[in-house]
Amino acid sequence: MREIGVRALPHIERWQTSGRSLTVSQSKGTVSLVKDRAIPASEQRKLLTHWTSIDWGQVKKRVRNLRQRIYRATQNGQWNRVRSLMKLMLRSYSNLLLSVRRVTQDNQGKQTAGLDGQTALTAEKRVQLVNRLQDHSLWQVRPTKRVYIPKANGKLRPLGIPALENRVCQTIVKNALEPHWEARFEGHSYGFRPGRSCHDAIEQCFRRLRRGGDSWILDADLKSAFDKVDHRFLLDTIGPVPGRELIKQWLKAGYVEAEMFHATPEGTPQGGPISPLLLNIALNGMEDLLLSFTTTRIYQPSSKAKNQSPEKRALPTYGYCRYADDFVVTAKTKADIEAIVPILQAWLKPRGLALNMEKTQI
Repeated sequence: MREIGVRALPHIERWQTSGRSLTVSQSKGTVSLVKDRAIPASEQRKLLTHWTSIDWGQVKKRVRNLRQRIYRATQNGQWNRVRSLMKLMLRSYSNLLLSVRRVTQDNQGKQTAGLDGQTALTAEKRVQLVNRLQDHSLWQVRPTKRVYIPKANGKLRPLGIPALENRVCQTIVKNALEPHWEARFEGHSYGFRPGRSCHDAIEQCFRRLRRGGDSWILDADLKSAFDKVDHRFLLDTIGPVPGRELIKQWLKAGYVEAEMFHATPEGTPQGGPISPLLLNIALNGMEDLLLSFTTTRIYQPSSKAKNQSPEKRALPTYGYCRYADDFVVTAKTKADIEAIVPILQAWLKPRGLALNMEKTQI
């Protein structure tokens, strides 16, 4: 523990901690900075004046390095360090800058406004947004704006568009939460994950069908997955991590359609930056469920081998590949595929989800 005299109080703002606590004891006349890594000078709050003066190479490097540290700490089971690093990410100036850029400059939906009617398509407005959001007390959760986009089958897909500041804040929280879960996600999940694409999912299906010898496929469709995911299950799964309370408020914020407010007791708005990550968290574990089913096969020794008896091997009964809320399960027999359907239904139920039997095909 480092003791800082009371005369140093004007400089305390430069010692924003990454997570544990900063306490002031008036009786002893000292400030106690509980042990943890202080925010570097490059990450401290500062007044931004010119958008074009930002060194984006350094900004991306700082965010990337912090994400990697969260990932490694999760892999090593250093949970206190994970929480500390996540708090550091939430307070990171570079994370704020990069989040504003992604929402207002890089994202394809940058011209779409939420209920606040705000976009930040000019450098001046982006500077104002950065300076405003440095004060966390100004972060306000607002309802989303309900809009509809056409689907391939002619129907309409509902989207919930958060207000501009909420989109930036969700991106900030996502940068803290995502590397923590990337270290825990199953290997055959490919949708909305960094460094993965639909082409990887296609390759996984090809390998299983070619090498595993599967000839039966369950083409599964979840019924309104984004709109139905259970809030309590999702929050319990996320656990007591920094940013959880904000996520809860976003889930409960509701939406406005035709000037009417609607509550959201379930679901996560499809249109928010953090929503795909939340759905991946809710569906994580399906692969472990399927891998728990094995089939014992007997392999005969080579004719050249002497004094070797047949070998028994327990191999996975099912192949699996998921891209967001779409997934396929493969097996060698139709009976195996039919047997797994009610098991999947039971697994999905506490998550508030269910198979759409009209679209799910064998």
